[in-house]
Amino acid sequence: MAGDVVPSASGISVLDLRVALEEIVGKDVVTTALASLPAQTRNEFVEITALSWVPLATVTRVVDAVAATGRVNADRLIDDAVRRAVERTFKTVWRVMLRFTTDNALIARTPVVYSLSRNIGRLTSRMVSPGKAEVTLSEWVGVSARHVRTLGISIATVVRLAGRKDVAVTSSPTTDGAVFHLTWRA
Repeated sequence: MAGDVVPSASGISVLDLRVALEEIVGKDVVTTALASLPAQTRNEFVEITALSWVPLATVTRVVDAVAATGRVNADRLIDDAVRRAVERTFKTVWRVMLRFTTDNALIARTPVVYSLSRNIGRLTSRMVSPGKAEVTLSEWVGVSARHVRTLGISIATVVRLAGRKDVAVTSSPTTDGAVFHLTWRA
């Protein structure tokens, strides 16, 4: 990707993240946190549609403000919120992608889903063996550990929503992204 790309998340994923934050800490806490932020940051997070792109730096600032306002750990908050947001997205907008799908088809769709939710980086995926897959994030030099962790959570949540059990994911950083190792049972 070009160096001038502002790493961003799709509007639909951020809208679902906002609902998840409100479910976890309450609408009042989210409203108070947003009011504490600079107008530009607040507007980038509030004035979005499903077709918008929201800078990931904005999402990070909002999550950190919500965590501080709600007096909760920011990493635990974002992990739980991402899990809930992915569940919401895949139970509504993208639910057809999870119906009656084979492991191969599920893993093969991962890069497509990623490209619809982020404007930076590229995912590739492959089945390693039954119940094991490898997903590689590349072309995102400097991706934060938080984004790598939440991407792993997102991938594992989708696999779980598709009916797989005991889903586990680990990741290892690379020079331009990360490699995720997934395991599950049918």
